[in-house]
Parts: sequence; C-alpha cells; structure tokens
Amino acid sequence: MRQFIARLILCGALGVAGTTAVPARAQQEAPIPVPLALPDASSHQGVVDESWIIAPRNLPHATLAAVKNYADEGDLAAGVSLRYRIPGADWIIADVFIYPAGQGDTKRMLKQAVEDFRESIAYAERQSIYRNIWWGQEEDYATPLTGGDKLAGRFLPLVFDAQNDMLTSRTYLFYRKLYFLKIRLTTTVDAVDSLSDMADGFIRDVVNGVDIVSVGTCGRSFDLQVLAPGQSLPSDMSDGVSPEGFRAMLKTQPGSASYATQLSKALALAGKRQRAQGCTSLDYHPPADDPTHAVLHLRFGPNDWGAAPRQ
Repeated sequence: MRQFIARLILCGALGVAGTTAVPARAQQEAPIPVPLALPDASSHQGVVDESWIIAPRNLPHATLAAVKNYADEGDLAAGVSLRYRIPGADWIIADVFIYPAGQGDTKRMLKQAVEDFRESIAYAERQSIYRNIWWGQEEDYATPLTGGDKLAGRFLPLVFDAQNDMLTSRTYLFYRKLYFLKIRLTTTVDAVDSLSDMADGFIRDVVNGVDIVSVGTCGRSFDLQVLAPGQSLPSDMSDGVSPEGFRAMLKTQPGSASYATQLSKALALAGKRQRAQGCTSLDYHPPADDPTHAVLHLRFGPNDWGAAPRQ
C-alpha cells in the first residue's frame, strides 16, 4: 500500500511556477516586501502535512450512519469512508470514499480515478469477492455546486454477483481539493430504478456538504507585500488578495495605525481562498467532532506527498 500512495503522489504531484528576474528599474517601482516572515514555511514538512475531512451528520436527505478512517489501520492511501442512510430507502447502500489524489488537470485525474476503480473491481473478481461482473456504459457526469458552477465527474454503472446476491451499483467519481471523491450507490437488481431516482440529489448534497481541508506548503510560496506610495492594486486583486489566495498586497505601511487590521483581514481572506482550493499554508483551526459534523484527520509524513513539488 505504500507503493500505491507513492504512485498516487507521482501521478499527480503538485506543481509550482518558476521565478523570473526583474530589471532594476522595475524593482524600484515594485511593491515593498513586508518585513515579516508570514507565514513561516519552515513549519511545514511537506506539500501536505495534514488533511481534515468534515462530514455533516445530517444531509438534506440522508443521515451519516458510519465512518472509517483507514489511516487508523496504517492505510493512508485509502483515505476515509462515510456511509449514509437514506430515510425511506433502506435497501440502498450509500457509500462515500475520499482518498488522496495529488494535483493535476481534472481530465487527467478523472482518467486515473476511473482506472483505479476498474482495477479495484477486477481485484475483487480475482479474489472471488465479486462474480459475473457486467459493466454498463461509462459517461460524463456533472453535479451543481453552491454558487452556480458545476463539478465534472464520471459515472460508471455496474452489475455483479456478491455472496449469491445479484447487485447493481452506480459509481460517481470526482476530483476535488487534491482528493478523489467516489460515491457509490448499491442495491439489488430489482430495485435499480430507485438508484437513479435518488442519485442526483444525494450526490449534490454530498459534494456540497462534505469539506476537505489540507495544510502544508501546498507546493507554493505565500507572497505578502506592501504597495509603494501611489501604486494601485492589480486589476485581479481589487480587495488586495489574489483569487487563489497565495498573494496579498497591503496599502498601509508597517507601523501605521491601520496596518495590523489590514494585515489581519488580508490573511483571513487569503486563508479562506486557499482553503477553497483545498490546501492552505496559513493558520487553520479545524472544527471539533461534534453532534453536527464528523471530523476525520489524516496526518502525512514529509515524503508521502513530497517535501518539494515536481517542477
């Protein structure tokens, strides 16, 4: 399994942009680096040090019934699993698997997710766990996200014999926030219509309800600067923070009355935007496991994701 997580990391290693030399005149007009070491990159051991999977115990149409953290068994590559119960549809097994992927373009990562899933089914067949396997037509699938965007994925239907029961499942694969998300709905073949009826709403609830936050270097450096007198913010940073959250510019000079307030606001916004991408190098305080959310924690060694991203 150590080889498996190494393969996951290598096929989706985090990338980092190169640096470009700046002419002397441009340097004179450039923003002034903040005389503070924020954040302290040395506090992180690798690209991802820790991840938290935060799962609602109650979705709009499902209730969390069981969780499993495979890291407790030493299998970090397998991530975590969540089982939800759909009221009024107890014959449906609704499983959610969230496991490390790395960083890459969505098309390539989904291709990898599909290959891994098909291989896992082939392995189950070789072990006589599944028999008489029949694959349906693989298709593109997309689910709406809060805010209006859609998350692209793949849909794979499957019929198989497990312990003398003919079962059917609909598996939906997604790539989000450095992780693969596999949602699998399974029932007996005579109840197959109920799967399609329930699937879209359940998937939408899971994708928008379950959060994944990783902390580490994220394969990037955080650029915090103070604008030179008379300099304006770039057009894509009207609020002083870049869209991905790894660059911030302050209008006030260190030592001024409003400097600390502006710095605090900029770091808070930067952290929020970094977390929206799945990984933050700034301070993060995860929620506690409570009656509303189950919180599962994965801790990685410096070589699991790589201490430095692949160029």
